[in-house]
Amino acid sequence: MGKMSEQDFLTLAARVFGVSPSTISPATRRGDIPEWDSVNHLRLVMAAEEAFGVAYTLEEIPSLATLGDFIR
Repeated sequence: MGKMSEQDFLTLAARVFGVSPSTISPATRRGDIPEWDSVNHLRLVMAAEEAFGVAYTLEEIPSLATLGDFIR
């Protein structure tokens, strides 16, 4: 667990989605990449919570529309 840096989070997201980190940014939205489906959305939530010690509420999870939303 540790502080979530933007680059660390993008690396994690790329791993979850199975894409190159150079293809995503904080501005990447759901729908921008086909790999960001509902299952991978939840996988990203769980991976971020585990890796960075953050906790997203059930109300927050559906509103995480960009990778930047996760970081904030």
